[in-house]
Amino acid sequence: MIHKHVPVLIVGGGLSGLTSALFLARHNVDYLLIEKHTGTAIHPKAGGITFRTMEIFRQLGLEAAIRTASEPLDNIRGRIAVETIKSIDPEKLETAENSQKALEKERIENFEKVSPSKPASCYQIELEPILLQAAKEGKGHIRYNTELIEYQQDDLGVTATIINRETGTKEKIRSDYLIAADGAKSTIRQHTKIPTTGRGVIGGHYINIYFQADLSRFLKPSQFGWIQILNPEVFGALITVNNRDEWIYHVAYNPSTGESPEDFSEERCCEILKKAIGVSNLDIVIFSILPWAAAEQTATRFQDSRVFLIGDAAHLMPPTGGFGSNTGIQDAHNLAWKLAAVMHKQAHPRLLQTYHNERHYAAELTTKYASDLLFNVIKKGVSTLNSMDHTAVTVGYKYNSTAIIKENSDTPHRMDQLELNGRPGTRAPHMWLKYQGKRISTLDLIGENFVLFTGKDNSLWRTATRNVSSHLGVPINVYGIGLQGDCVECEDEDSWEAVYDVTSQGAVLIRPDGFVAWRTKEGESNPHLTLKQVMTSVLW
Repeated sequence: MIHKHVPVLIVGGGLSGLTSALFLARHNVDYLLIEKHTGTAIHPKAGGITFRTMEIFRQLGLEAAIRTASEPLDNIRGRIAVETIKSIDPEKLETAENSQKALEKERIENFEKVSPSKPASCYQIELEPILLQAAKEGKGHIRYNTELIEYQQDDLGVTATIINRETGTKEKIRSDYLIAADGAKSTIRQHTKIPTTGRGVIGGHYINIYFQADLSRFLKPSQFGWIQILNPEVFGALITVNNRDEWIYHVAYNPSTGESPEDFSEERCCEILKKAIGVSNLDIVIFSILPWAAAEQTATRFQDSRVFLIGDAAHLMPPTGGFGSNTGIQDAHNLAWKLAAVMHKQAHPRLLQTYHNERHYAAELTTKYASDLLFNVIKKGVSTLNSMDHTAVTVGYKYNSTAIIKENSDTPHRMDQLELNGRPGTRAPHMWLKYQGKRISTLDLIGENFVLFTGKDNSLWRTATRNVSSHLGVPINVYGIGLQGDCVECEDEDSWEAVYDVTSQGAVLIRPDGFVAWRTKEGESNPHLTLKQVMTSVLW
């Protein structure tokens, strides 16, 4: 049996696992990722990418590639309900489509105010290969067809036994930490005996049929992302995969009456599809059939000593709102820089406890919102809530942990509207700047190291940053913002003081994950001492 050491072992090669790998590599931490399947996803799931997740991919230099992959679905919008696809009234369809276009225009304008990135529609089958290729270019260590058999922890690390499913060869892997990205049925979570909370299956059980068919006589490209089929025999939803001839159809089944996924043969699925479409002589090619359930489940803890749960292993939520995979990717983003800081001896291992403190809150908030959305759809037929803003749930939550320095005047954080104004614990505000002759976002300056934003006259802060960075061994980038300085404010933008709610003498410290760690609105009499105390408090 072969013995090998890696700093981090990642179990699971889905979106959360691959994102973990990419960010660990960016922070110069080696890893081994294992995935029990033979390759990337073959069934279209998790098609919605929020603007916050696109910001994260922007940091990795992948935004353009993902935007290109998402182009076929760029103009897909909204939903419509019909008896069958054949019964669609072209005139009503055009009226509904125009209404959806107006809503979409307003939605995009709202995103543009708070982010340099726009949402995208890119299914997992398209997204995973992009992430995998980026990992390979970074010399990542990834093994498919490899499964975790068992693992044990001790005070110094994790010892795992893995197996190559093709050859049967077993191997011992010693790692400092283990990331469990092994999905909703996570064997690692079960091994940790971490319980879960939540309402369980709340929206029923479904069969997801991925198929190919020419529906151009009924539907033109770039119309509705969700078509509810009201035919009681095959009640379900049709969703486009490529805006051309590939589709997925969700149809419910009822385990309480004895139905099971095994009952849905290709032949039966073809009959379901023909009834939903309303045509009996249609050529259909079925690619795959996958059961799933709309469920709500959150682990009570996201950390078990040296083991960290991320993605569906940590939280499961209904697909309403499209938050599931996005929340997992943001888990990975939060955890990676903390693991790197600890492993590079830049932070005390206590920093890792803030992963649970921060992400558990965000996941619970998001899961509840997605579940409430589902109940609204089921009971009222609408997909909006008045009590909480969708954009605020996407990016407006506030972290509360020892890695955040609270302000003395800290007031309760609202989630019924978006508040991104430089407050510690929130994502740093976006604004456009001119830097080295290019137009960039403030978020483009964030991602690898800690960042200190100051006013244009920042010589004292710059000296303090250089000294503190050298003393602690923690890289800190400093940028002066103003009409002159490192970063020049754009004429059509508010001043950075207004956006970040500081005076020209203030300063804002931002973590590698883009969240504000600390802010001083006024100047400091001893910037060196203040910054040293702040960095020590955040990291140690």
